[in-house]
Amino acid sequence: MFSALGIEAPLRQDKCTSNLYLVAMENERLDLLLDAALEAAAAGSAVLLHHLSHQNDRLVIRAKRDGSPVSAVDLESHTAIHNVLAPHGIPIISEEGDLPPYAERSNWPLFWLVDPLDGTQSYLDHREGFAINIALCNASGPILGVVTDPLSDRIFAGTQSRTPFTVSLTNLSEHRPITPRPATRPYRLVTSWNEALSKEDLLPASLDAGAFLMEAVSGALKFCLLATGEADVHARSASYMEWDCAAGDGILRSMGIAVRDRETNQPLTYNSMSLRVGNLYASRL
Repeated sequence: MFSALGIEAPLRQDKCTSNLYLVAMENERLDLLLDAALEAAAAGSAVLLHHLSHQNDRLVIRAKRDGSPVSAVDLESHTAIHNVLAPHGIPIISEEGDLPPYAERSNWPLFWLVDPLDGTQSYLDHREGFAINIALCNASGPILGVVTDPLSDRIFAGTQSRTPFTVSLTNLSEHRPITPRPATRPYRLVTSWNEALSKEDLLPASLDAGAFLMEAVSGALKFCLLATGEADVHARSASYMEWDCAAGDGILRSMGIAVRDRETNQPLTYNSMSLRVGNLYASRL
C-alpha cells in the first residue's frame, strides 16, 4: 500500500541511511579505542623494556595460587595500561587487577581483557616470547585485539572493521598491513611448551598429520604467527585464562579466522565465571 503512494522507498532509504550512519559511528569509536589500546600497549612495553636487564631479585617475585610467577613488573605494566584505558569508561578485566563478582561483570556489554605480561617466566629468564595482550570484547567475543612483542618492536593489531596490521612501538600511527605468506607444505602447527597431546591427536581427522611439523611457541605470539602465515594451525588441549587468548583471537577474527573449541567447533566465548578457555583450535587451511 505504501509503495503505491511512493512512501515505502523513502522510508527504506532513511532506514538504510540511519543504519549506515550507526555503523560508521561504531567504527569511528572502535578506531578511537584501537588508538587507546595501542597507546596502552606501548606504555606497558616501555615498563617491560626498562626493567628487562634487572636481576630477578630486584623484581620482587612471588608465586600466584596456581604456582605461576608474578613480579613487580607485571603490576607496574598493569598500572601503565590501566591509566590509558580507564578514562574511556569501559570495565577492565586484567590478570593483575581486582576482579568484580561474576554477577556484576556478567552483564557488561563491553569490557577489556588484559594480560600486562604474558609469559612472565620467559621475561624473568630473559628469553623471547613474552608479550602484552589487550582485547576489547562484547557479548560475541573480541572485536579488537592487540598483541605486543616488545623485543621485536612490533604491535600486532586488528578489529572487526580493520584487517590485521603491525606498528612500531615508537610510531603508532604508521599501520603496516599484514599480508600472510601462502600456505605451503610442510605445514606448521604451533602449540604450547607443555602440550601433552601429539599432533595426530591435536589435528582434526580431515587434516593429514604427516604434512605438519609441530613446534612449541611462547604465549599469544602463536596467534600472530598464524596471522602472518608463519604458522598454519594453532591448537592446545589444556585450559588457560581468557586474557591469554582473547587478544590473539581478536586479531584472527579480524581476518576471518575463528578460534574454536575443539570439541564443539564453536567460537570461544569470554567473561565466563571461571575466566578460563581451553581445548582450542584455529586454522588458516
